[in-house]
Amino acid sequence: DEYAVEVADAGAAQYLPVQTSSCKKGGYILIKDQPCKIENISTSKPGKHGSAKCHIFARNVFSGKTMEEISPAHATVKQPITKRLEYNLCDISDGYLALMDENGEMREDIKLPEDAIGEKIKSSYEADPDVQLIVTVFSVMGQEKVESVKEETQKN
Repeated sequence: DEYAVEVADAGAAQYLPVQTSSCKKGGYILIKDQPCKIENISTSKPGKHGSAKCHIFARNVFSGKTMEEISPAHATVKQPITKRLEYNLCDISDGYLALMDENGEMREDIKLPEDAIGEKIKSSYEADPDVQLIVTVFSVMGQEKVESVKEETQKN
């Protein structure tokens, strides 16, 4: 009568409500339920018939598309919860990365990016497979992407 639960998700929110006026450049915001990184934010003065407005320019984290949002400064917007995890690169096979976290857990479900970062990972790995590469994976709203790669510098 024993059973194992692999993943338990309590349905926790993937974002926090924050006041528009507290958003900063470099922060994250949801625009049309898409996670975006804020590139510019300007606040207009309150006018004769209304409150101050914030004009937010942001770039979609995954597609790179520029999006904008205009919201009253006192209103709440959704700020996604973001995570960055570092993994050691063990192998590249069939366009997927074999990654190991600090606990020794393996992951093989992250695709090799088809951009400059992906090229850097592939060329560094093929040039010298003995060099330890650290891959940073950015996670937001249940989606993940490889954000950066660097060589392991400390020797154990």
